Amino acid sequence: MVELFRERKWDLVGLRNWWFGISIITIVAGMYFLAIHGLNLGIDFTGGGQFTYQVTRPFPSGEQTAALAAIRADVERLGISGEIQIAGAAVGPKDQILIRTKTTGKPEQIHQEVQTQGNQILAALEERYPGVRLASTEMVGPVISQELVTNAIVAVVVGMLLVLVWIMIRYDFKFAVCAIIALLHDVLVLIGAFAILHKEINSPFVAVLLTVVGFSVHDTVVIFDRIRENLKLRKGSTFAETTNISLLETMARSVNTVLTVLFTVFALYFLGGHTLRDFALGLIIGMTSGAYSSIFNASQILVVWKRREERGRKPLPAARPAAAPRRAEPAPAPRSAPAQAPQTQQTAQPAWTGAEAEPVAVVGAGRAKAKTAKKKPKRKRRY
Repeated sequence: MVELFRERKWDLVGLRNWWFGISIITIVAGMYFLAIHGLNLGIDFTGGGQFTYQVTRPFPSGEQTAALAAIRADVERLGISGEIQIAGAAVGPKDQILIRTKTTGKPEQIHQEVQTQGNQILAALEERYPGVRLASTEMVGPVISQELVTNAIVAVVVGMLLVLVWIMIRYDFKFAVCAIIALLHDVLVLIGAFAILHKEINSPFVAVLLTVVGFSVHDTVVIFDRIRENLKLRKGSTFAETTNISLLETMARSVNTVLTVLFTVFALYFLGGHTLRDFALGLIIGMTSGAYSSIFNASQILVVWKRREERGRKPLPAARPAAAPRRAEPAPAPRSAPAQAPQTQQTAQPAWTGAEAEPVAVVGAGRAKAKTAKKKPKRKRRY
């Protein structure tokens, strides 16, 4: 399977606008449902009650699943939403029913609402299990819930900051920023999916967020490491070409990793029971989104960033050499009266030396003429 993607000529980087569009549409849809309907917060975030009911006959191991479904139907018939578990001693029979309910009234009415819910559930259980009794009642107030919300947000933010610092030290600031953008994509996709499906959010949801963050950045770091290696080996290629080759080389590894994890999580979703179903669903959505963002978002954003940097670093066109200054043309002579007949002025002739005489400058008609004349030496007369 490694060669399945390595030998392909797919232009993943060239289609980056499509990948960005898919991510934007998914996030916008989730944020729309989040703004309209909000999140279905559970007892850990809103406050509520936790009841423990003791039955007279323990639940056989083969009947626990059917008993849970029947009890859940009775509680939902009362209009109460909550989580139901069959529990017992660490070593011993399962003879307890744990029910956690969510309150919907004002904070000052939580105590009365919890007491009413406990009595209604007890009356419904007595019809099915005679002799059942309410063993304990606990309440989770809004103060504890608000503290849990704050701790959850701090945990996610601190995890992202640590990832940012580590990648910035290991690679580069640009790599770190692109990785954090991919992590934010995964968090928003997961929250938006739970808002669309209206799934209940409790403490395990925070564990899902942190797990998805760690899984996503792990895959992103592998791709970034291959990009850095190929930058040294392929010095003649552009950054986009190097990134595309790196994605094809690591895609088989990314697909194999996410499939092996998803196989296990799907088994947990279908066979883990109602209590773990929402937890497993969050892992399925988050890990799928993490694999997508590592391949199609983080590296593509890095390519866009690098291209803008290269455009900013392009040298300006060389200036043309300055033209040589033109010689000043002599100003035209002013017009004057008609010139008189030119007078010829003859310079003094040098003494004869037996060689050719120097040129004689003759001025006339407005220009100088150079004449070279050979004169014969005069003979002296004899007396």
